[in-house]
Amino acid sequence: MSPKLSRASYFMAMPGLLLGLLVSAAASGGGGTPPARSCEACHREIVATFLETAHFRTSAEASARSIKGHFAAGRNVLRTGSKGIYFRMERRDNAFYQTAVDSARGWSRTERIDLVFGSGRRGQSYVYWRGGLLFELPVSYLVGIERWINSPGYVDGQIDFGRLIVPHCLECHSTSFPLRTAGGGAWYARNYVLGLSCEKCHGDGRAHARYQASHPSDTSGRYILNPARFSRDRRVDNCALCHSGARDSKAPPFSYRPGDKLDDYFAPPADQTAAIPDVHGNQVGLLQRSRCFRSRPDMSCSTCHDVHRPQRDVTAFVEKCLACHETSQHPRAAEIGGRLTTACIECHMPNRKSQAIEIQTATKPFVLYYRSHAIGIYPEVARAVLQSNTERSR
Repeated sequence: MSPKLSRASYFMAMPGLLLGLLVSAAASGGGGTPPARSCEACHREIVATFLETAHFRTSAEASARSIKGHFAAGRNVLRTGSKGIYFRMERRDNAFYQTAVDSARGWSRTERIDLVFGSGRRGQSYVYWRGGLLFELPVSYLVGIERWINSPGYVDGQIDFGRLIVPHCLECHSTSFPLRTAGGGAWYARNYVLGLSCEKCHGDGRAHARYQASHPSDTSGRYILNPARFSRDRRVDNCALCHSGARDSKAPPFSYRPGDKLDDYFAPPADQTAAIPDVHGNQVGLLQRSRCFRSRPDMSCSTCHDVHRPQRDVTAFVEKCLACHETSQHPRAAEIGGRLTTACIECHMPNRKSQAIEIQTATKPFVLYYRSHAIGIYPEVARAVLQSNTERSR
């Protein structure tokens, strides 16, 4: 899910292009599926596992398969703290809708859910088309607690359908989403490609596919980019495009290409001077502050992460830690015992509360926790893990 997307931020991102927002758009429909399957003929196993990843599923056309929220009676209403104001989620044939109701005024507004943002591992937000632009709907869904919630940044009890989706959000949640301009206006084209496909990291593969079709025995990887061959900084930049926090654009959306220097396209992260970057969005900033990263010139995001495969079991990452760290050298090895080989991530990369995302509910703010990429020593976390270990052994 995305942090607050204000009208102000959109104007900052696209200066001078929004004089005529209500430009007529192409007919509804179109869109696209990530072209990962075009790589399947030669990379069948990689594509098969990649199709199961959160990256591939980070955006989709709205459908019964892509939407995780419940629409059955009794599970399809979000109550608010304002008397008479609530939101109702409905399915009508093969389309899905959000309706805001203000019963005190006898007023309501309905918009169709057109696109889904978020793979559904943690949660999802939804958007709708209007006048060739995309707007975030006021109600999102959290999968873990199976609840409809106010979209992050929305004030509980207020009805707001006017939050524009800025280009950089689409840059991180899709493979391509062309922006058209004419007559002083701007709108999104319908020949977009949803989800993150192979070309997001490997570049346009059409020339590569044509070459391989006529040279099937050549394994040199002509006309395709292999991030594994990039320098450490450029490998990190590939991930930092979407995992380095809020950044002001210095170039048009979707102009960054894998292997380029990201700083040529974006200003430094907004929270670069903060004491600790937020755990939501700026995983790269946190990692770069870690001793592990600073002491290993070859360490990058891909040292631990394989973007071609789902990685949902944090204990599996322990193998990455043990490649560099001897458990026998741990100062508390005797106390921790067997959990030395299972609890590295739990102790040294704990879940932390995001300060960037806050969800308003009818009773109190609701916060989200994310795995911190600031690899380090957290004494209070270690104490909790030791306590848990002691209780389990009783």
